[in-house]
Amino acid sequence: MFKLGLRSVLAHRLRFTLCTIAVTLGVAFAGGAMVFTDTLSTALKKNFAVSTADITVTPSSPITSTSGTPPTFQIDVANQISAVPGVAAAIPQLLVGDLQVLDPNGKQLDDYGLTTFGAAWPRTSQAAPFLAVTGTAPLGDRQLALDQGTATLAGYSIGDQVRVVTPTQAVTATLTAITSSPASGVAAGAPLVTFDGATAQRLLLGKAGWTSMAVVVTPGSDPSVVSKAISSALGDAVKVRTAKEVAADGKHDLDTTFGGFSIVMALFAGLALFVGTFLIVNTFSMVVAQRSKELAMLRAIGASRAQVTRTILTESVIIGFLGASLGLLIGILSAVGIRFGYQTLHLRIPTASLQVSPATIIVCYLLGIGVTVGAAAPAAIRASKLPPIAAMRDDVQIPERPALKRAATGGFMLLMSLILAGIGLSSAGLVGAVLLALAAGIATLAVVMVGPLISRYVVRGLMYPFGRRTPVTLGRRNAERNPRRTSATASALMISVSLICGLLVISATAKASIHRTVLDALGTSGILITNDGSQNFSSQVADRTAKVDGVTGVHRIRQQAGQIGANSIPVMGVGDGTLAGPIVTKFDSGSAAGLAAGNAVLPRNLAKTLGLTVGKSLELKTTAGTTRLTVGGILAPNRQLNGVVLSLATYERIGGPSSDSLLYVDVAQGKQVAEVRAGILGELAKDYPSLEVRDQQAYAASALTPVNGILAVVGFLLAMAILIALLGIVNTLALGVIERTREIGLLRSIGMDRRQLRRMLQVESIAITLLGALLGMLIGVGFAVAIQAAMADDGLPVRDVPVLQLVVAVLVAVGFGVLAAVWPARRAARLDVLRAIASE
Repeated sequence: MFKLGLRSVLAHRLRFTLCTIAVTLGVAFAGGAMVFTDTLSTALKKNFAVSTADITVTPSSPITSTSGTPPTFQIDVANQISAVPGVAAAIPQLLVGDLQVLDPNGKQLDDYGLTTFGAAWPRTSQAAPFLAVTGTAPLGDRQLALDQGTATLAGYSIGDQVRVVTPTQAVTATLTAITSSPASGVAAGAPLVTFDGATAQRLLLGKAGWTSMAVVVTPGSDPSVVSKAISSALGDAVKVRTAKEVAADGKHDLDTTFGGFSIVMALFAGLALFVGTFLIVNTFSMVVAQRSKELAMLRAIGASRAQVTRTILTESVIIGFLGASLGLLIGILSAVGIRFGYQTLHLRIPTASLQVSPATIIVCYLLGIGVTVGAAAPAAIRASKLPPIAAMRDDVQIPERPALKRAATGGFMLLMSLILAGIGLSSAGLVGAVLLALAAGIATLAVVMVGPLISRYVVRGLMYPFGRRTPVTLGRRNAERNPRRTSATASALMISVSLICGLLVISATAKASIHRTVLDALGTSGILITNDGSQNFSSQVADRTAKVDGVTGVHRIRQQAGQIGANSIPVMGVGDGTLAGPIVTKFDSGSAAGLAAGNAVLPRNLAKTLGLTVGKSLELKTTAGTTRLTVGGILAPNRQLNGVVLSLATYERIGGPSSDSLLYVDVAQGKQVAEVRAGILGELAKDYPSLEVRDQQAYAASALTPVNGILAVVGFLLAMAILIALLGIVNTLALGVIERTREIGLLRSIGMDRRQLRRMLQVESIAITLLGALLGMLIGVGFAVAIQAAMADDGLPVRDVPVLQLVVAVLVAVGFGVLAAVWPARRAARLDVLRAIASE
């Protein structure tokens, strides 16, 4: 049976090529993602496996978030650690992210998305995280050191003046030393700027403090024993870890990070394979139908039902194996290409040998072969039901599954979808949106099930406007002739188009909602200043902005990470009067007056989640510790204030950093906003080139950037699914030409020319494409609108259905449908008329 299956594939290579392509594309998604993430993860894990300290001591943070200013401790901790038996040295270290290095032309040096770290020059070479390559240690606020990669990229050498933007201010200093990049930890391989200890604390933290202690144990001492002794001596205020524990924690964090990326790519691989399943099902159904007489002959000469089934499944295994092999190869080549790309761009991302793990290979082959065999199984089972006597007849047909069962199943699923949709609309919020998305998925499958029952009538209606000329009529009837086949081919496109149309509506709605809510929240301030790089920037920016001609006031917004219970939330500090003009606010209860008394203001959704009302208290955790606050007001939804809001005085009291995250600038009456903006840029651009100085409209438009980025990535990946669906149309038409060879010969013999034949196949392709595209658009748009209704009070208040984009999407789908018919039509037109008539 294996030889028979193999010969069948070799004898009908064209029939199975597109099936193999569909499997290949799906597996390539999964394989490429797994190989690349494994390779990069392995390289990064090597950094964590190398620790320059026997023991690392860090301050215990009350919150789990790692963003924002890190927790610190004072130098006396080093003295306490040094007193512990077994400790040879306790070396204070300081490492803070979000610096910017400017090139000699004053432009921000491109770091390709990597964080630039600032550090203190080590007091001793013992356990130093980096080494001096050349030069002398920096001293004072007019000297600094750069890592070798950054210095080379910018063209700096010893003695040059280097401009650096730190979290507290912009400084220009002389380059006195070039170092290696950090050898281990989160900063391994990253850009590094180093100052002497006192200067680093002032420029990086704005206060005295250290972020860690590197502990060197005495020879012969057990690091784990010394670690426990340090923990006992210092208590819960610090976190003590051996080199092995630091490496394990770092590897765990990397697994979590890359695991999320792998899951996303796996979802798209699953979508590609799911859409490809329709192609495979259709192909095997048509191939088995075309080989009915051959299979019946096998039964007649003694083949059992199981042997016939195994023959078909063997063909599917071969296709799955080939598709998985090609997909894995393409995935590996893609990972190699990505790695070569960032090496060519000199991105300082750690490199490692290509990691093609056994797990990746196994998963790829399980996906490829499993999906193909599963898709081919129904056709194989139906083929085995052919009786041996069928070989004696000319009109051999494989029995189809009863339509009544499909109708009953599809109707039940459609009913379940409607029930879920009703529950989702009544639930509202995120829960309602999730239920509606689930209902959309069930509704799509329901349409797939009932598709053969409705496709004939839908196609007839869709093609009516095209007239009744002979090619149009024949093409329409070809699409109507086998509703199961037409429906299955259109279903693959329907799924892809429904996702695309749903994405278009949701993204347009999100953009409109964000734009309106941002503009609604902007009050009297004509200009807003944000940082294009890190979240926060120096408080000196506000001081210098206030001195610009035409500026009558500058209102600060500061932000840090916080936590209430298990909920991670931003904590915002606002200047006096900010909620009374620069930001338009509306209170459900309470008011902003309580801010001056040290109370907190919460947005409605957060208060609802935490079960808080005005007058109740909460425990707010930040990197500086835990603070009990009283709720003084509940805000109506406000995109500018999406966390716990405090006065600047209270914010600083609970340990908030002195850097700002957003400035609202009031423009003097009679002054042009553009003129004042130009003055601010002239004041700040030299030292802070990454700052964005925008008017209200430009600021609101900038809030749409993340949506555009997500839309571009997801749209590209969904386009791959549409490509597979179009391959299904090509495959169906190509196999249809083989199936109707005699019919095509007869049509040509009675006067149909090649142009009419091509037109007939194009009409059939358009009919299938329109069926899938319009059903997909109805499902996608319908459920996207329902999701917006459910989320109207939770971030999507504005509904925007981009009619023009949806029409363009359908027209593009139809255009691709015409292109899908080109190759099958040319193949049909080239058939020899006499041979076609003589074929069986």
